[in-house]
Amino acid sequence: MFKRSTLSTAIAWALGGLAGVYLTAGHAADATTPAKAAEEQTTASSAPTLAKVTVTAQKREETVQEVPTSISVLSGDKVRDTSLQSANEVTRFIPNASAGTSEGHGRPRWWIRGLGTGDQGANTVSPVGIYVDDVYIANISATGFPLFDQERVEVLRGPQGTLWGKNTTAGAINFISRKPTFEQSGYFKAGIGDYNDRVLEGAVGDTLVDERLAARVAVRHQGRDGYSDNLNDGNDSGTIEDDAARLQFLARINDDLDATLNLHARSYHDTGGYSTVSYGLRPNGTNQFGYFIDPEKGKVNYNAKYETDIDQAGSNLNLVWQLGSLELTSITAFEHFQRESWSDSDNTPLELQRGYGDVDAKQWSQEFRLTSPREDRLNWVLGFHYFNEDLDSESANAALTNPYIPRSYNNTTYNQGTESYALFGSTTYSFTDDFNVTAGLRWTRETKDIDFVRRQNQGQANFNGADWWKLGTVSTPLVVNATQDESNTWSDYTYDLTPEYRLSDNARVYFRYAYGFRSGAYNTGAVSQATVATVDPEYLTSYELGFKSEWFDGRLNANAALFYYDYEDIQLNIVTAVNNQTVSRLANGAEGEAYGAEFELEAIPVENLHLNFALGLLHTEFTDYTSGNDDFSGNKFVRAPNVSAVIGADYRIPLNVGGAIILGTDWNTRSRQYFFSNDQSQNMRSGGYTLGNARVTYELPGETTRVTAYVNNLTDKEYRNHTLPGGFQTAAVMFGDPRTVGLSVTTDF
Repeated sequence: MFKRSTLSTAIAWALGGLAGVYLTAGHAADATTPAKAAEEQTTASSAPTLAKVTVTAQKREETVQEVPTSISVLSGDKVRDTSLQSANEVTRFIPNASAGTSEGHGRPRWWIRGLGTGDQGANTVSPVGIYVDDVYIANISATGFPLFDQERVEVLRGPQGTLWGKNTTAGAINFISRKPTFEQSGYFKAGIGDYNDRVLEGAVGDTLVDERLAARVAVRHQGRDGYSDNLNDGNDSGTIEDDAARLQFLARINDDLDATLNLHARSYHDTGGYSTVSYGLRPNGTNQFGYFIDPEKGKVNYNAKYETDIDQAGSNLNLVWQLGSLELTSITAFEHFQRESWSDSDNTPLELQRGYGDVDAKQWSQEFRLTSPREDRLNWVLGFHYFNEDLDSESANAALTNPYIPRSYNNTTYNQGTESYALFGSTTYSFTDDFNVTAGLRWTRETKDIDFVRRQNQGQANFNGADWWKLGTVSTPLVVNATQDESNTWSDYTYDLTPEYRLSDNARVYFRYAYGFRSGAYNTGAVSQATVATVDPEYLTSYELGFKSEWFDGRLNANAALFYYDYEDIQLNIVTAVNNQTVSRLANGAEGEAYGAEFELEAIPVENLHLNFALGLLHTEFTDYTSGNDDFSGNKFVRAPNVSAVIGADYRIPLNVGGAIILGTDWNTRSRQYFFSNDQSQNMRSGGYTLGNARVTYELPGETTRVTAYVNNLTDKEYRNHTLPGGFQTAAVMFGDPRTVGLSVTTDF
């Protein structure tokens, strides 16, 4: 375990030099792990070829090149060997996608092609559908889970409402874990890095009863000191402890029926998350009280408790019946998520604001799918999906003893229940061997009811006890200034139509027309009765033209997609400072458009060299957007850079004594992006930046054990991950991760 040191600096310089020499030699880039290069390149002939990647994006197994939609796939080996820690980090390799987070490994903000939501209300549903082993996860805060023992991650762009259920106007991301088999397998990984980073993870699977029962258990632990020093108390800010486990059983009940039971849990703790620093907006850099702090990366100044605790647990039972030529799938799932957090909301040593939040969410879902054989001229998928969630939330803000302002307190509690039913189907008809058409339809009915109450102090607040956030500690009379007791039901159809034509044995073109909607919601950020609101559904019409191809006997894959979005009644989070408190208000009614393109190349130009390149081009604009007396028409969508690109490479050097050296690097660049739809001033945006990573792996003879040294953020680029408007003429900037250096050992068995 080590903090920044001479050793870490030496490794950084060594890897940086290798990456520089490597790129100077003319080697491009990679977004795929090299650890299994021998397997990926093995064919009947001696020439290396790209592996065929199997996905279930259309609820049945197909190779990714055969799926007529824009999709990117990360293998589980790549996730492990590039040391991706949290779910949101997968977008590091995906063009036109991002998932910034405002704290450690929690609360990701998911965006695909400019569509997403920055609203962090527990009841806000993202237009990017997040799935774990085909189970939909509703609560955004529950989607920052650690990545371990993954089979693959599938990222689908564009509306996916037909087959992927709720609110997937922007796209769907499915995290698929490795399943038990009747063969022994497993791995162990240990890693250390600067900032006292330490990772232990592993998995083992084997047969318990011959050909009848198998199991697989996987565990992971990560601990890390904070990236920032708290000037107020001298401690680290941003420390992380993240523990997770998954236990799965596979039962072959008979020749036609398999059952997989998945049990999983997570416990997470952090202090302060990212380096969040407030700075004054007055010309001399001070706030309204004349207080000045230099917004320096790695230096924070908190005088209040800043912590987050998350506990998650869940289970799902997957049954697969073979009914003659048909297959019936049942997925029953339950998830429980709890999150409690405290924050120094003003991010200064002044006693201006403290924040508290507590969320308890329980969801269960049931899905049935009946599918016909994919090879039939007419093939189809029919299904039913049920979803139920019970959500309780409490939040509080207060200003305690302070010479500048009077003591204040407010408390918001709500319970929201959600119940959703959907019938869906998709069918493909092959008119000829080269031409087919896929059509999908889904009907969804969703009911949400809410019981919302907001209270605030009347007169100067007085507190009896250290637990200031609790209603019982406030001795001052409280008044209800906002309430809502309401139930609403929304229902609508989503659909898509996709003709596809095979130009040759190695090239296909498709056109996809899709219509999606995100159901209505409630504004739980209301601060007065006037801001209590029920938000209508939003709608998206998408047009996409795509091309997929393979060249040079399987050594090059080249894909491209052009798209246009017509976006109506957009649900937006409008972030402002109200009464010197940062408030995120959910509203809708805006209209906008987005268009762009993605280009993806994967190649093995010569033996042992694997290259990847992905480019995303995006134009977004609110064509009609007013809020009160303000007109924001012409603003850009949030977190929608005009250009995003990924380039990387892995080169394997076999050694005469056995084993190999593998050199790897990947680079990610993004142009300017905005954090809010309403405020797009210089203070509320991020300039363009490029992040590079490098690694050197020694693969021991036998190809089962690998030792890897790595550097992330190779150039130690300072960039903004998020910015928030604050009260008292301030703003808060959250910096992205600094350069980190580490070493890991991985053994497969």
